Amino acid sequence: MSDVPFDPSQAAGQEPSEEEVRAYLGQLRAAPVEQVVAEVASALLNAAQVKLGRQDGRLLLDMVAVLADQGRARLPKELTDQVDQALTQLRMAQVEAEREVAQAGAQGHVEEGDLPAGAAGADTDAQASGGAPQQPAPQQPSPQPGQQQSSAASRLWVPGR
Repeated sequence: MSDVPFDPSQAAGQEPSEEEVRAYLGQLRAAPVEQVVAEVASALLNAAQVKLGRQDGRLLLDMVAVLADQGRARLPKELTDQVDQALTQLRMAQVEAEREVAQAGAQGHVEEGDLPAGAAGADTDAQASGGAPQQPAPQQPSPQPGQQQSSAASRLWVPGR
């Protein structure tokens, strides 16, 4: 779709003509779904990479995971494997970047425009699908005096969190 006469993402302040819109929609309609999904996944992955360490970066990675999971049965295995590989790499980078952002936050640096922690949670998903909000996960028991909570568990990737 790169040879499209009108690309809405490039139209900074310009209104396309009706003819340009029709040509774009015609090419989009004729494009193979694999191409459309690959471009959407690529855009989301690129945005997530830019936002590593932030809650909105986590949301974008979760959205790519949903896209891949929903299309897995109908998309070429090569495409879903590529998306899965990119997700794995970016999720590991996200965890590391979150640690860096937390350290910067402890020193007073605040990320402007980020989602609040927990904003991409299960309640939003349940409400969007018409279900009741999910109950929060039960609290893990506090470690006994003298025991330390595993730091690996606190860095574990939890989709939607």
